[in-house]
Amino acid sequence: MVEKNGLSEFEEKVVIVTGAARGVGKATALKFSKHGANLVIVDVLEKELNEVGQIIREKGKKVLPMKADVSDNRQVQYVVKKTLDDFRKIDVLVNNAAIAGPSGPVINLAEKDWDDIFRINLKSMFLFCKNVVPVMINNKKGNIVNLASIAGKEGNENLGAYSASKAGVMCLSRVLAKEVAMYGIRVNSIAPALINTAMPASVPKEIIDKLLTKIPLGRMGEPEEVANLILFLSSEKSSFITGQCFNITGGRGDY
Repeated sequence: MVEKNGLSEFEEKVVIVTGAARGVGKATALKFSKHGANLVIVDVLEKELNEVGQIIREKGKKVLPMKADVSDNRQVQYVVKKTLDDFRKIDVLVNNAAIAGPSGPVINLAEKDWDDIFRINLKSMFLFCKNVVPVMINNKKGNIVNLASIAGKEGNENLGAYSASKAGVMCLSRVLAKEVAMYGIRVNSIAPALINTAMPASVPKEIIDKLLTKIPLGRMGEPEEVANLILFLSSEKSSFITGQCFNITGGRGDY
């Protein structure tokens, strides 16, 4: 990571990470704190979220754990207000919160499950971007990284709503990147394949086994590997990159 005067460029930066109680969100929050950032971590899993907060505090960094429904605009607005009350700025937003939902053919998918998946996976990103971007415009800089999925590019059978929601994440990120570039704000997305988190554990083993056969490296990725890419896209090392979606898939996917 880029160093300035012996300190990480993230020293005292303020970073919001959603879905931070476990998996990629947890790994990302810990990685940013290791590089000097102050964290606002958001999740509905209060116990696990507070445990992540305690780890960060023990390392001597400031952290604000906030239990919130990321798809509720009032709660998102409160998260942003509390962040500004405590830290006065927002430098980086990582939209990571997501659910896989039930597996099965599209024709068997309940309308409520479709709505829930889009509410958590896509609407939440819209709400956080809508509320955070004006803060970044005032600062004349900022970085947003949205977590999509290779499923949004290729489509995973029996995970239709999840795949469609992640395609939406990529498109939203591209559009927003064009709209805010003039303000010095960069927006990118990431498309992981299978990552070793709780989410694959909620998907039937036969689907996971099939998806693993599509990965040339022959394994799941680790949350820390995704966190490394998020840090890169939030850093000055990627200062001329915006509006892009980066695969992190062990070789799966060709665009």
